[in-house]
Amino acid sequence: MNFFKKLAVLLAAAFICGNLAQIPSSAVTFTPNFTVSSEAAVLINLDKDIVVYEKNPTKKMYPASLTKIMTAIVVLDNVKDLDNTSFEAPLAVFDDLYGKNPSSVGYSRGEVVTVTDLMYSMLMASACESAGILAYHVGGESIPNFIDMMNQKAAEIGCTGTNFVNPHGLYDDNQYTNAHDMALIAKYAVDNYPKFVEIATETEYTLHATNYHGEDWATIHHTNAMTLKGEFYYEYAKGIKTGTLDESGRNLVSMASRDGNNYLLVTMGAPMYDADGKKANDQYTDQKNIYEWAFNTFSYEKILSKNEEITEIPVKLGDNAEHVLLVPSEDFFTLWPNTLDASNLKTEIDTRGYVDSDGSITAPVEKGQVLGTYTLSLSGEKLCTVDLIAKDSVELSQIEYNVMKAKEFVNSFWFKLAIAVAVFLIVAYAVIYILATRKRKRKMKRVSSKGKRRL
Repeated sequence: MNFFKKLAVLLAAAFICGNLAQIPSSAVTFTPNFTVSSEAAVLINLDKDIVVYEKNPTKKMYPASLTKIMTAIVVLDNVKDLDNTSFEAPLAVFDDLYGKNPSSVGYSRGEVVTVTDLMYSMLMASACESAGILAYHVGGESIPNFIDMMNQKAAEIGCTGTNFVNPHGLYDDNQYTNAHDMALIAKYAVDNYPKFVEIATETEYTLHATNYHGEDWATIHHTNAMTLKGEFYYEYAKGIKTGTLDESGRNLVSMASRDGNNYLLVTMGAPMYDADGKKANDQYTDQKNIYEWAFNTFSYEKILSKNEEITEIPVKLGDNAEHVLLVPSEDFFTLWPNTLDASNLKTEIDTRGYVDSDGSITAPVEKGQVLGTYTLSLSGEKLCTVDLIAKDSVELSQIEYNVMKAKEFVNSFWFKLAIAVAVFLIVAYAVIYILATRKRKRKMKRVSSKGKRRL
């Protein structure tokens, strides 16, 4: 327990679930015991679609060159044959980049380049001119039109805190996002475009001949130093995109795989410089630490078994059964820290609306019949809610049923009314009978008296 400061984050499922792409969610995430320098972060387990860690996921951030992930998505939606499609670099692209000190691989106005090379140079080397060339042509020779396509796609994916005004990510106060939305975008790209993954996780690529270069002319490397042998190398890391501006800090989206576990991590806003004014690379430290923590800490565990007998409820009119056992309708699995005992979970049983007011149910009961819900919570935040179902069927006892119906009839208004009417009729009959008898007796007495006088 001391290893974790538990941070629970509820993500709207109703994640939420109607959107085309949405970050999968666990109801509870955890925060490691080390400092994360980045301002915002989201870690997703790709195998189980579970968010494991979040820090300031909806805080407004500037994407910088992470923008190029969305640019790549829109291109892949609209260009089907990357190798056999080529675009000429227009003047408008270089006018847009003039004086902004953009990252570049050196393409020039009028150069004709395959979409494949433009994509590799954009995603691996973060070439801003490549992003501009792609946007200009895919947008119908209109970069503003392409930007509209980017924002439409972001909305389609489910982003709510993102706005694009350019395809390359150079600073603009109106171009913003957050770690949650960037995780949505990156996961969407990974899930839907194998070509994106192929390009974005390559570490070295040679740019091919163009009308300005007669042969293969440059070898580029991925800007994510975690993927290259050197000071920041992390053997399990792959791709995806870096993004760095003074205004944004150091941003990084990557994936990592180890022992069959696969994660996607977004970190944003790592500091540009340390306390001494020296260049800082805390984004790499953050990412390596978070990945190692996840790999070493979490495993996919069964927290709840559908065979587990949770409770029992009384059954009225059951045939040789006075109770029915309730079990979960399904198993519940989640990524679970190996230092946390599942017995720390709080449980809640709710049978309201399923049983009678006295807490019982009347037979017959069908096996699998839903009779309540079972909720598991940690630190006050809901982890899951599953239906509770009858473990076995309980047949109706016909004898007890008939006895109950007889009792109900005896205690019913109509029965009581019938008894009252019957009593009334009997009493009335008795009164009439008595009155009639008395009348006859008086009459007979008068007759008798007359007879005696004649004698």
